[in-house]
Amino acid sequence: MGNYCNFAALNNLSSSIEQKYLADKMQHLAESIEIEQKILRLISSSHSLTLMKQLARVLSELFNADGCGIISGNIEQVNNLDINWWQNGHFSPVELDVLVQQLLQDNSATIEPRLNNNISLETPGHFFSQISSLHIITSFQGKTNGAVVLLKSQSYKWTNSEIQLLAKISDLMAIAISQVQLQQTARTKTQYHNLLSRITQAIGQSSEIEVLFQLALSEIGQVLQINRSKILTLKYQNPLFAQQNSQNSIKATVKIADRWSNSASEADEVETVTFQLTDSPWCQKALEKAPNPLIVNEGASFPDFFPENNRSLSNCALLMVPLMGTAMRESQSALVLGFLVIESDRPRDWTEDEIDLVSWIGVQLSVALIHHQTLNQVQSLVEERTAQLKWSLEVQAKLSETMRRQIEQLRQLNELKDDFLSSMSHELKTPLTSMKMAIEMLRKQIPDSMREKYLDILEQEWNREYNLIKDLLTLQQLESGELSFTPQQLNLSQIIQELETTFIEKWHSSKGLNLNIQLSDSNLTLYSDGDSFKHVLNELILNAGKYSDPDTTVEITAQDNITFKGKELEISITNYGAGITPEELPYIFDKFRRGQGVTNRAVPGTGLGLTLVKHLVEHINGEIVATSEPVEMGSEVFKTTFTLKLPSVSKPLK
Repeated sequence: MGNYCNFAALNNLSSSIEQKYLADKMQHLAESIEIEQKILRLISSSHSLTLMKQLARVLSELFNADGCGIISGNIEQVNNLDINWWQNGHFSPVELDVLVQQLLQDNSATIEPRLNNNISLETPGHFFSQISSLHIITSFQGKTNGAVVLLKSQSYKWTNSEIQLLAKISDLMAIAISQVQLQQTARTKTQYHNLLSRITQAIGQSSEIEVLFQLALSEIGQVLQINRSKILTLKYQNPLFAQQNSQNSIKATVKIADRWSNSASEADEVETVTFQLTDSPWCQKALEKAPNPLIVNEGASFPDFFPENNRSLSNCALLMVPLMGTAMRESQSALVLGFLVIESDRPRDWTEDEIDLVSWIGVQLSVALIHHQTLNQVQSLVEERTAQLKWSLEVQAKLSETMRRQIEQLRQLNELKDDFLSSMSHELKTPLTSMKMAIEMLRKQIPDSMREKYLDILEQEWNREYNLIKDLLTLQQLESGELSFTPQQLNLSQIIQELETTFIEKWHSSKGLNLNIQLSDSNLTLYSDGDSFKHVLNELILNAGKYSDPDTTVEITAQDNITFKGKELEISITNYGAGITPEELPYIFDKFRRGQGVTNRAVPGTGLGLTLVKHLVEHINGEIVATSEPVEMGSEVFKTTFTLKLPSVSKPLK
């Protein structure tokens, strides 16, 4: 009887335990459902900027924790994590950062809850030995996207129910993190697009390079959330030497052209700082990497020049994008004009989007800097000529008839100056306008055929701008005697055939022009500088097409002549059109000089083409003359001929 009573008691106890277990399980399930519904309501109703902090507070209250951190990002890149904390004051920001790095260091591959019941955490000024944590790595669509960390400021043994609950809600937290990441990505893309649009618009509207620098630096700083940014410009002791030799032997002065800082005290530092390139290891490394950017995620120190006079920062993240110039020859490398420098006081893994953004802005700043330098050179030429004109006016004011002639000449020169400035402004701005239009169209969803069309426009306008700048720089080298002379054996027939194709493509369809070539010998050769000779011949043929009447023929003749100086090659290019007046003919090769009526007829050009031809012909020891006469008495159609004479010297045998 006693055994039967004991058995009944045990049976009743087992039944009671089972009922309590089921009740606890149902209650836990109901709480889990309620918690999940609360999280879902927050996800659907809260703004992405506040969602993470609200969820951190909800989880802290749910688990009765002293702190909760929701981490967004690739947990293997600790420098780029976005952490939203809620805590009740037991931890400092430094302690929380150290704790996250310690917890995630060996747990980046797990998606199961991990707990620590007793953590020893040592930070400056504090030592905690009784910290308990529970954390889990979140995963969305098979990829980890963050983590959830729960903290208690004392030793605590996390229950199985708490561990299971954290695992159960981790999927919802992964969805919330993914949603915030998508919204942040969308906002970032929009910010990048708006930034590029503002800078592009500023380039088109403002000619002040300082204004553009300030705008670019402040916009980059605010969008990328960095500490400071700078634009450095380089002034080489010998630019030609810099293009032809190794970077280690280059000597240059570095100037901080502009700077931006998110610190008010640093923003007030507006003094100009210059230093030698050899004083800055980072600038030297960036120069060696050019045209690619120098990317340093951590361990950088800047500034690294004159450290005894400048506040030095260590363990920074650094991004230096070179501002590239243009190469005068294909065999030469482009000159580095300076650097766009982006600095972060803390380690930071620069993303591909950030590098692409800063690199593209660097390209735009490079173009603006090239234009600025070119315009300065042009302005210097104009100011020099204007000063000469004023001096001439003062001297010739004492003469009567001579004074009137000089005044008339000065008036014409002023008109030439105005025409040149107008033409130069048009030639510089028109390609930029076309490129800006093409870029705006390429950003839209357009068919592939239209995309190719706008890419062609970009390439054509870039070539137009590049050729103009190249002509200006080549003329400057010729005048200073710095242009190299590299003679080689040249076949005249082959060169003319190449130019014939270009001529037909450009002029036959637009004006119906034909090209008639007559060579005394198909094997005419000369020994001269190839680039210079081809440029002269190409400019003369294009010039003939530009000033020919529609449906006429441009004639090219070439023959060998024997003179008292020896054997020479004579080439003539003839066209039929408006011609050159006798008054203008003596000045046809003068710098900035264009024929009468050219501007009114909207003939494109800057007045530098024939000037450059004249200098290049002299550079290769040749002569050039121009004639222009009516085809018959009283006719408005002129026969204009440019005759080029070059020494026909064979290449010496080795």
